[in-house]
Amino acid sequence: MARKLPFLLFISLQLALLPYSQCWNSSESAGFSLSLTRRDFPDSNSFPDVIRPGITRAEYIFTIDAGIGTPSTQKPFIFDLGSDLTWTQCTPCVNCFQQDYPLFDPKKSRTYRKLPQNHPLTRWTTSFARFKNGAFTFNIAYSSGQSSTGVVSIDTFSFPSHRRGPESIPGVVFGCANNQQGYFSSMVTGVMGMNRSPVSFIGQMGSLSERRFSYCLPSIDSPVKTIRLRFGGDIKKTDDLHETSFLNTRDHSYRVKLLGISVAGRRLRLPFRSFSKGCTLDTGCAVSRIETRVYKEVERVLIQHFSGFNLTRQASGSIGPGDLCYSLRPGFGNYPNMTFHFQGADYGIGPKNLFLFRKNRFCLAMFRDEMTILGAYQQQNVRFVYDVGSQKVLFREEDCSKDRA
Repeated sequence: MARKLPFLLFISLQLALLPYSQCWNSSESAGFSLSLTRRDFPDSNSFPDVIRPGITRAEYIFTIDAGIGTPSTQKPFIFDLGSDLTWTQCTPCVNCFQQDYPLFDPKKSRTYRKLPQNHPLTRWTTSFARFKNGAFTFNIAYSSGQSSTGVVSIDTFSFPSHRRGPESIPGVVFGCANNQQGYFSSMVTGVMGMNRSPVSFIGQMGSLSERRFSYCLPSIDSPVKTIRLRFGGDIKKTDDLHETSFLNTRDHSYRVKLLGISVAGRRLRLPFRSFSKGCTLDTGCAVSRIETRVYKEVERVLIQHFSGFNLTRQASGSIGPGDLCYSLRPGFGNYPNMTFHFQGADYGIGPKNLFLFRKNRFCLAMFRDEMTILGAYQQQNVRFVYDVGSQKVLFREEDCSKDRA
């Protein structure tokens, strides 16, 4: 059975790339994890054991840099909580999208090899890869026509550490992509999958990460564009964290139970079982999506709110399908907020995260869809801690610029 998963929503180009893959049982374990490679430091016998990758804002998406191979070459990836396999474009390439960086050449890496049939993670690749002619070939298709095909491979990845220089992680399973169809941004070379699957990067890190990671995305107008992705014991202890548990789904997404939505402090009256699919947290989704029936009620309440101030509504389509836009009026400041009522915790979305402001207009930065997704734009200036081992997410408001790289 196939199911849609959130993934790489490029709002600036009005694209929605939603991959289809078979469902996995997230409660199972592959029994496999990575380990750090000790680096040679002339004046220290200590073992640097904390990696701190940088997450960088690139317009409405966030990228994460990683070195691949030996010697290492730097590549930017989409930081995506909605997918599993990490992949990058490689040579030789039958059909590659244009990127601002050289293609990864596996022949130049001393540590590259194809995924062997007896590898512990092969059981988790069956939904997107098949073994043929001595290699596992993956194929990821997208509903809007894009696709990526290549060879499931293994190589060393490297990241900045909390001490000195890069830290190497050998044996990372990833996709060496060599045939892409459709549009992809030139700002990236591929995708870093961070969902709960054992194949994802966080899944492969195992005890190295203590199965916990944390980030805090700066606001779109912040001068700070790069912050740290933190793992395990490197995550700072923070008071007053709200928490909610992940639903036991088969798609390995970070999905939580959503009980309702409030706008301007008023709980919306919604149809029964409006959020039967829950709400998925996904940084690979530029802005949030709301199930169609609920979106119509949100839109109705917002139109009613702004009608009391004689604001001029503008035609939709300026940002993407189904948006709600108004002309900016000098001095106007009566923008409502929104609250997602998760099970056990409320998630507040202030006006700066709810609306996208332009020179002469502002628009609701949410679209209608088949499921509800909390996207990156609505996650600005909020500290998130994903405790994969305990199956829960913790969060609180924070000035994310203070966690600059």
